[in-house]
Amino acid sequence: MKEALLVSKPVLPRVSLAHSVYETLLEAIIGGQIKSGAELNSVALAQQLGVSRTPVQEAIRRLETDGLVVNPLGRTARVTEFTANDVREVYEMRMVLESAAASLAANNIAQADLATLRVGAEELARSFDDVAWGPRAIDYDIRFHQAIAEATGNARLRDDIGRYRRLVRGFCYMTGTEENLRAAFGEHLAILSALEIRDAEASRAAMGRHIECRLQAVLTTYFLQE
Repeated sequence: MKEALLVSKPVLPRVSLAHSVYETLLEAIIGGQIKSGAELNSVALAQQLGVSRTPVQEAIRRLETDGLVVNPLGRTARVTEFTANDVREVYEMRMVLESAAASLAANNIAQADLATLRVGAEELARSFDDVAWGPRAIDYDIRFHQAIAEATGNARLRDDIGRYRRLVRGFCYMTGTEENLRAAFGEHLAILSALEIRDAEASRAAMGRHIECRLQAVLTTYFLQE
C-alpha cells in the first residue's frame, strides 16, 4: 500500500491549523494528488506539512466523518476506495437530499441569488470556446449547488448535502470532459429555469435528472466493465 505523499509543502494559515491541514488534505484527495487507497501516516504528513501530529490527526478524523478516509481500528488510516456500488449509494443519497433541497429552494431562494446564478450561467454560455471553460464550469457547479443548499433554510440539510458533495467532488474533476461538463451545464440551466418560475415540483424533477445523469457519467467512465 502506497503512503500519501504531498508533492510540495503548502503554506498553512495560522487561523485554525487543524482546519488548514484538513483543507490541504481534502484538496489533495479530491485533486488526485493523494490516490485512492493511499495510507495517511500522521507522522509522515506532519513532517511534510511542518506541523505537529495533533492537527493532522484531527484532520484525518474529519475526513473519516466525510467518508473520504477509512480508519480501521489498529491500522493506518487510508483514502477510501470506491466501488461501483459505493458510488451508486452516494448518488442515491444526493438524489434524496438535493432533490428535496431544490424543491425547498424554489420557494425560498432570494431573487438576488437567482440573478447571480443566471449571470454566471450567461457568462459560461458566452465563453464555450475559452480554454479555461472547463475549470470555470466546475467552479460554477460548486457555487450552483451550494446556493441551492443554502436557500433551503435548513442547516442540517445543507450540511448533509455538503458532506455528500465533498464525496463526489473528486468524480466531478475526474469526469470533467468537455462533453460531460456541457451536459451538466445544460442540466443546471433546466434546474435554474424551474427555480426562476418558483416551480417546486419541476425544480425537484430537474435536480433528480441531473444527479441521475451525473451518476451514469461516473459509472460509464470508471466502472463500465461492471
